[in-house]
Amino acid sequence: MFRLTAVAVCVLLSLSATGQHRKYTVVLNDGSRIQGAIVGDSTDYLDLKITSPQVIRLGRSQISSVEAVKYPVKKSMNTSGYYARLSIGFLAGKNESGNQSSLSFHLSNGYQFGNGFAVGIGSGMEELGVVLVPLYADLRFTPLNSGLSPYVWLKAGHGFAITDQTVDYYEDDTSADDNQEGGFLFNTGVGISVFSFRRTAVNIGIGYRYQKVTLNEDLHWWYGRNTVRHTVTQYYRLEFHLGFVFM
Repeated sequence: MFRLTAVAVCVLLSLSATGQHRKYTVVLNDGSRIQGAIVGDSTDYLDLKITSPQVIRLGRSQISSVEAVKYPVKKSMNTSGYYARLSIGFLAGKNESGNQSSLSFHLSNGYQFGNGFAVGIGSGMEELGVVLVPLYADLRFTPLNSGLSPYVWLKAGHGFAITDQTVDYYEDDTSADDNQEGGFLFNTGVGISVFSFRRTAVNIGIGYRYQKVTLNEDLHWWYGRNTVRHTVTQYYRLEFHLGFVFM
């Protein structure tokens, strides 16, 4: 599990360091300006990719200056519109068996407001003694207009159990499928957003996670077929997550 987490961290960080060719504005001697990505550079010429796959070659004697295009990264992120967020999480806590850890995978999408607030819905898959598919409302706030900004989040919804337990009753050599039900979930925390390239950010966060799970156990071998025992388990977890935001 730790190896899988390390691989995910390396992949996300390497992706954040890559991206499209950086764009430049080339100012010619006559004052005209051409914008594109530099794909070839020598002492005699400059190859500029202006549209895919069109590339033009400019002689150095024609060029007055070359300026990097500066994007208002946080301004782009604060522009109102649709967003998608993909993340991998690591849940750590204790149960009756001792320390326990597991991975979670989440995808959420919603609407980003220009003041830094975002509202969306999300789902994913995780394991907390039982495999769960959560469905939740996702609220976030990113306050600073900078390439490195803190953020806070709050999630609330329901986790749906998708596996059951089979229990063997040795008293009468029978077995039964005990139904697992999910329950209310709550998650809140803080993190850092690193706006690595235009309209994309890497998120690193730490938070608190609560999940309720109910086990409905058929006690037909002891009390009778229609007797069901409900066992409620409440999970309290510390969460670490790493992910991407696309807008």
